[in-house]
Amino acid sequence: MPPHATGPAPNPRRRRWLVWSLALCAAWTLGVLIWAGVALLTPAGDSPQETVERTAGMHHDQHPSAGRYYVPTHAELQKDGTAVLRYKVGNGQDSSVKDFLRTYDVTAKPKRTTPSEVTYSDRFGDVHRTLTVTYNLSSDPGGYDYARITVRARPDDST
Repeated sequence: MPPHATGPAPNPRRRRWLVWSLALCAAWTLGVLIWAGVALLTPAGDSPQETVERTAGMHHDQHPSAGRYYVPTHAELQKDGTAVLRYKVGNGQDSSVKDFLRTYDVTAKPKRTTPSEVTYSDRFGDVHRTLTVTYNLSSDPGGYDYARITVRARPDDST
């Protein structure tokens, strides 16, 4: 033992174990930091509902000038690629069929299929959309309490 040492000689096996433990802890910490950075900085993907909305050309990002959007009560992507969305729209200043059609750039002429049902057929990009508006008629002449809007959209087969 050297003259300046006061205790027993350090065990080389213990020193090696300590070095490896510290190296593993440092590597694990670095890995967690990298994982957290990637998780926090990577944008989240669309939810299944948003995917259906995008397929149908009804996602709010596709209509930024509207400044608003409607949330579907049902969203489904069928096996044949058809997107089906259902909305319930009121009859007021903030929510109406007219506002819905304006929000989603539907300019097609309506086709009345029954006294309480109107169909619109239009295109948005490479998507053919069919909107069926079913009115729940009210006791007021020419009025309605709310409407259910079903959107069926299918991308063109040529793409």
